[in-house]
Amino acid sequence: MNAAFIATNKIAVTYTAFENREFLTFSVPNGWDDVKKLVNKVLTYNNKDFTFSGWNSDRNECFFVHIKNAPSAVATIH
Repeated sequence: MNAAFIATNKIAVTYTAFENREFLTFSVPNGWDDVKKLVNKVLTYNNKDFTFSGWNSDRNECFFVHIKNAPSAVATIH
């Protein structure tokens, strides 16, 4: 029998890039109730850190951004 497992701490995202910015977009079905839990979080995708950049309340989508060739806006707590 084959087994599948639910991945923890992972979400499905759509990746897009424009000029010097890369974006992750994903659904927030509960609108602001979901978004408010994410605004101070960092998403790591392909070893790059993405920070919250906004959301579209009409489509219930959340956006995180990574700016290429810019100083990181992310610090690691040890």
